[in-house]
Amino acid sequence: MELLLAITLILIGLALIVAEVYLIPGMNIAGILGVVLVLFGLAYAFTASGLLAGLAVLFGTLVAGGVLFLVLWRSGAWRQFVLATSLKSESAERPGEYRARYLGKEGIAVTPLRPVGIVEIDGERIEAATEGQYIAAGSRVRVVAMDRRRYFVRLATRSEASSSPDSTES
Repeated sequence: MELLLAITLILIGLALIVAEVYLIPGMNIAGILGVVLVLFGLAYAFTASGLLAGLAVLFGTLVAGGVLFLVLWRSGAWRQFVLATSLKSESAERPGEYRARYLGKEGIAVTPLRPVGIVEIDGERIEAATEGQYIAAGSRVRVVAMDRRRYFVRLATRSEASSSPDSTES
């Protein structure tokens, strides 16, 4: 009778683990309770029925758990535990390449740059910094460098504007 109770606890524990995977993923309560019931059932089998019966129940539990794992693996249920989507798409550029499109372009200082402010380039507003100098709002600026967080601009002169093939008048 004790052995039947241990096996029943183990089967209920395995059923709770399956319910956690298929029916209520993310709750964790059913899965944790299932693992606790399996461990309690194994411990109960060893203490109530002796070493030989406990080892037999342990072997049966390992076999049942392995079969259950294979069934869940082949059904694709384990895929929900792994992030399958990629942050990159095949057509998208890398973030650094996307940000580098402003290098060498000219724009207008929307706010005063003392040394940080807002610059509009190709209709987009970005945060930019100067190399220490003050640039008044409305001044024409050119992006000369960038780091991970911001762009660096200088005042655009007429000679730079006429010699640059990528400068456009807005």
